[in-house]
Amino acid sequence: MESYSRVLSNDQLLEVLSLSKDATAIYTSEHIVIEMANDAMISFWGKDRSIIGKPLEDAVPELKGQPFINMLKNVLLTGVTDKGDAIPAETMRDGKLQTAYYTYEYRPIKDESGIPYCILHTASDVTDMVKAKKAIKETELQREALDQEQMLISIKEEQQKNDFISMVSHELKTPLTSISAYIQLMQSRNLADLFVVNTLGKVQKQIRKMSTLISSFLNVSRLESGEIQLNLSHFDLDKVILDVVDDLRLIYPANHINFESHIAKSIYADKDKIASVISNLISNAVKYSDLNSTVLIQSEISENEVHVSVTDHGIGIEPHDLEKLFDRFFRVSSQQTKTISGFGIGLYLSAEIINLHQGRIWAESDYGVGSSFHFCVPLAQADNV
Repeated sequence: MESYSRVLSNDQLLEVLSLSKDATAIYTSEHIVIEMANDAMISFWGKDRSIIGKPLEDAVPELKGQPFINMLKNVLLTGVTDKGDAIPAETMRDGKLQTAYYTYEYRPIKDESGIPYCILHTASDVTDMVKAKKAIKETELQREALDQEQMLISIKEEQQKNDFISMVSHELKTPLTSISAYIQLMQSRNLADLFVVNTLGKVQKQIRKMSTLISSFLNVSRLESGEIQLNLSHFDLDKVILDVVDDLRLIYPANHINFESHIAKSIYADKDKIASVISNLISNAVKYSDLNSTVLIQSEISENEVHVSVTDHGIGIEPHDLEKLFDRFFRVSSQQTKTISGFGIGLYLSAEIINLHQGRIWAESDYGVGSSFHFCVPLAQADNV
């Protein structure tokens, strides 16, 4: 213990203190006696200079029960520097005990033989920085909580909207089915009045349009809630296209809807949903084209998939609208489209159906000249047949 009682000269103390620009103190002996401390360190402790020459645990009694005095004794015993960053300590501030945060270093000072005989303590008060970081973190957590709350509200509102759409669609579909049945019954009779016959045909056409629209809303609701399912089977895609074309020729007799089938193209897919995609693309082509214009449907095999295209000579689509065509409820807004009915869900549903089939869908257009809509779906694999 003889080395711990060595006395430092004032010149030596001043030299050591000059090494640090922070709050500084020097301790000697195994009792951690305060040999010297600058004003900043005295201020950290909340004391006055009368504590110089006293053991630290007597001079700053609030440190008892905290780990710092034992840490200092360990540095003097081992000769190994101890340092920490933003460490909490209970100190006197404004006349009361408060938690402050310090960055500190306990550095042993050794004699010529390498034996430590005092400790240089430097410290910086980083309480404001720690509090600022905590405040930022709390703000971030509050913002995240608010974002999560907003997200949950949005999900709930979306679910309520989908539930409403589903409920209304079901309610509308029931009377339409009955009306359609009555009209079919009337059409099955030999009616002499040509006006009545033509009128019933037009009514049936409008009912078919409404039924298609209602089914689309139901499918949107099912899709958003993850309830839409694929009823997969093997079928010839060209035959489905021909069936859809035959139906649409009756609905749009003033337009030329052309399709030529060459070879069978077997796919493993949901027949009704693929048919709805084809029907929607052809119907859009007719709606956005002049009367008596031609709509051309083509299909071809390309590697391991079938490529279908629907081409019209209509008003076309501007480049900035192309990338948004398949978004839900998006409709091209222009003078030419104001009188064309629709809710912007047909292409959205078509894209989702093709995506569910691991396919691709896209559009090309020359504004003012016409448009082509394309989709590809995989050919049926041998192990699925």
